[in-house]
Amino acid sequence: MITRGRKTVVSALIFTMLFGMLGAASAASAASSAAMKVWLYVNKPEAFVNGQQTLLTSPATVSPNGKMYVPVKFLGDTFGLPVVFDEATNTIAVTAGTSNVAIDLTARTALVDGMPGPMEPTFLISQEGKLMAQLTWFMDRIGAKYEYDGLLNRVEVNYQPPIEWSPELPSSVSGKPVAKFTFGKDSYKMGEPVKYIDLSYDVEGDGIKWVTWEGKQDAFFTPGKHPVKLKVEDSQGNVSDWFTKEITITDETMYSPVEFQMQHAKLQSFVKLEKADLTKHITSATKLPVASIRDESRKLLMSDSPETIVEYGVLYRDTVDGKGRLYANHINEMHSDVQFAIIATNEGTEPATIETTRQGEVYPSTFINLIGYQASVDFLVGDVNKPTLTIEPGESKAYAYLPKLTKGQGINLIYDVETSDEITFTFAAMYPNDPMEAAQSYKELPYSGHVRGSFPTSEVRMEVDARGISGAKKFTIGDNVDDKFVPGYDVFRQQTVENTGNYGVVYHIRIKNPGKSAVMMLARGGIYKGPMKINGEMVLAPGSGVITALDGVFMLHRTTGDEPYLDIELTPPAGSYFPIDFVLHPIK
Repeated sequence: MITRGRKTVVSALIFTMLFGMLGAASAASAASSAAMKVWLYVNKPEAFVNGQQTLLTSPATVSPNGKMYVPVKFLGDTFGLPVVFDEATNTIAVTAGTSNVAIDLTARTALVDGMPGPMEPTFLISQEGKLMAQLTWFMDRIGAKYEYDGLLNRVEVNYQPPIEWSPELPSSVSGKPVAKFTFGKDSYKMGEPVKYIDLSYDVEGDGIKWVTWEGKQDAFFTPGKHPVKLKVEDSQGNVSDWFTKEITITDETMYSPVEFQMQHAKLQSFVKLEKADLTKHITSATKLPVASIRDESRKLLMSDSPETIVEYGVLYRDTVDGKGRLYANHINEMHSDVQFAIIATNEGTEPATIETTRQGEVYPSTFINLIGYQASVDFLVGDVNKPTLTIEPGESKAYAYLPKLTKGQGINLIYDVETSDEITFTFAAMYPNDPMEAAQSYKELPYSGHVRGSFPTSEVRMEVDARGISGAKKFTIGDNVDDKFVPGYDVFRQQTVENTGNYGVVYHIRIKNPGKSAVMMLARGGIYKGPMKINGEMVLAPGSGVITALDGVFMLHRTTGDEPYLDIELTPPAGSYFPIDFVLHPIK
């Protein structure tokens, strides 16, 4: 006990003496305030300080314990951190950030902030007799950022000396990032796209994370000088001062506001127009002649009434012999769970098969717009993961069997099938865990005002010719005037019905001679959120949120003027509403 106490007292005296010397050394050598970059190559003497090569007596190395060690004296001298060797006591004093360290080389001990402990494994002495410190310990103490490049076998260190900040210090000294930008040229015409060149930088090398603009516009439409401001934030949360620069706009005109939007608005984005411009260029656009053909090669079975399920039972039932499309859209409003299923029954005398050629299948969700949108996306993409189903005579099998619907959850399903013989499809809201055969004894649920029935038309082909028509032009789908709702028959009610909204119908639209045009969509019926394919490429309208007439027109596509035609494929998503207008606006 007495010996240990004496050692501690001696160590403390050495610690006090060394750091008196260290303070003098620190005052004598003022560290640079600039950020520094050091590259250390493992087991190689070459090192780089801010791009300048130097040679080390003891390079960075990896010890048998798998830890990487770096030379303390070299880094201390480079970063302005005092490292003092006292030959009389054979000790080394180091200041590493907020930590003061005294190494007793004879006793192989270390005092870290006055606390004694073994020198290793935090420190070790190299074969050349140089003090080495564990990389992670040293860098964390001094607040340096470091990264190991395994391909080059080197450690890259970024160190910013601590600076006591004051409001008088410029950003480059205080550690704040610097906001700065310029314009592509000295002046622009009205309606000319403005090029902004961001020159911002972060003095500590953390990188710019956020930028905030004020007064920035893609183009300006009034002559004179307009101030534009920029502020940036780095990844550490440091915020720059505002940087302001004026842009000069001449009294010459390149584009009007509408022409600029048609030419330069971002694709798959909203185009905001003044009310007068909306009327002049969109709603009063010339109607295009449309030739429409209804394809009756695929029978559509639609189960959407009762859309809101309030009791167990059969939602709809009918047969498909050959090509068919199964469409279901329902929401569980019961306080108990519902097992939704589509059950296929072979009432013939020979085995029959069901092949799925296209599908849109979405698991239960409370976001009604989302499930309709996602089912349409999957259906248009065309991926199929359902195996061919074989059903023996008199047998019933689950064609679709989804996870249980809890209260408030809904589903939207679209399947294109091809049967080798007549198959009866039953859409059922079942008790969970009931066998498939039980659905045959369920009662038929009453009609509640939504679409239900069997429709011979599931594909509509339109041909639109824009040749010879100047100015903005448009055509409409789903208004029951220019584009009629398809008729069908409700087997349960035994009466003729119409598919209001043409849900489950796929539109194949070919616009001939579109010219050089901006192709836009206007949602006239209410909320719309749906995908479409334009020339085979998926376009999301919109990518997030929904479209309404209040949001303006939605920019879908631009043609170059060289295309003989433009093809659009879509199906109205559940939760969205027709009619919609497609508008072609000429581009200069």
